[in-house]
Amino acid sequence: MSVFNSKSSRAITSHSELRKALRDTANYSSDLQGDADVRDYRQIPLEVDPPRHHLYRAALAPFFVKPTIEKNVEVFRDHAKEMVTQYFQGEGKDLIESLVLPLVMKNLGTIYGRPQDVSEWISWGPDVWTAKSGVRDGVVLHNYLDRIYEEALLAKTKDIWTEILEIDIEGTSITPIEFRGIAGVLLAGGRDTVVKLLTGIVWHLAKAPADLAKLRAGEIDLNSAIQEFLRFLSPLPSMNRTTFPETEAEALPANRYVEMSFISGNFDQEVFENPLEINLQRARNPHLSFGFGPHTCLGNHMAEFQARVFLETLIELDFFWKIIGESILFHNAPLERVPEKFISLNVIAI
Repeated sequence: MSVFNSKSSRAITSHSELRKALRDTANYSSDLQGDADVRDYRQIPLEVDPPRHHLYRAALAPFFVKPTIEKNVEVFRDHAKEMVTQYFQGEGKDLIESLVLPLVMKNLGTIYGRPQDVSEWISWGPDVWTAKSGVRDGVVLHNYLDRIYEEALLAKTKDIWTEILEIDIEGTSITPIEFRGIAGVLLAGGRDTVVKLLTGIVWHLAKAPADLAKLRAGEIDLNSAIQEFLRFLSPLPSMNRTTFPETEAEALPANRYVEMSFISGNFDQEVFENPLEINLQRARNPHLSFGFGPHTCLGNHMAEFQARVFLETLIELDFFWKIIGESILFHNAPLERVPEKFISLNVIAI
């Protein structure tokens, strides 16, 4: 999920201070309007503070708990085997456009019970806020949200959208604006972050074939590898909190925003030895790529299971691959070797 953070007055960067701040919802509130350039509603439960946050999260958790996502693993595996095999039979195709984005969207269609929407989601590209136009406007997403809300009201199918509409919060049904806030984050949150994660896995294993060989030999634990990819790639680098909750406030101080720099915490030398190195055998890896505290990413199991199946599929191949073309935006120093965004990546089997 790409995020447009309003200018923050300061940033919290150390691992220990981030963990404290992310638990401290009284002083670092999530009661804010993010992405104000493309939306005028709160993403739920991301931009809601306790205790109401807990009510939303409890209502949504059954869709994303580990047993629920795990039920889809064999379908994920079928998708991955078919699409990875097809991709490597060709030459010079963009990995994101031809493999990773379609794969992630197909998996999302399975999780949400909306296979009929997969082609449309793919057409948006990796980021919902720049869908089709290439500039941040949110029009495509919001047109879709309006349409599925009307469909859900008719309740002709059983899918994620009809189930969200049935959510009851303290005896009150979900409102249209709450539906938009929930459905919007479910589409934005599991998209470009997972695309970046899977693309980064292929990118690293092309550059470090010795790691791929060790994975194939069983010398590297898969979970250890996935957690290290999550740490190094930090798919969502940061989010803002506010020191001044915004709901119903008449006047808001300009310096209220504080950046929670997850990526800085993930490269904290006090916690991670040689953090600029991708060490797939890193023994201790308390990364912050899913955040921390009450707002820990609700979709963490979605990301991890998809990454595991994808990595297993790559391991089962009987060849290596190389990069023949890439366009990558990297972070600023000292993280100049860490990808911020994969614009395109072309690889071929060798």
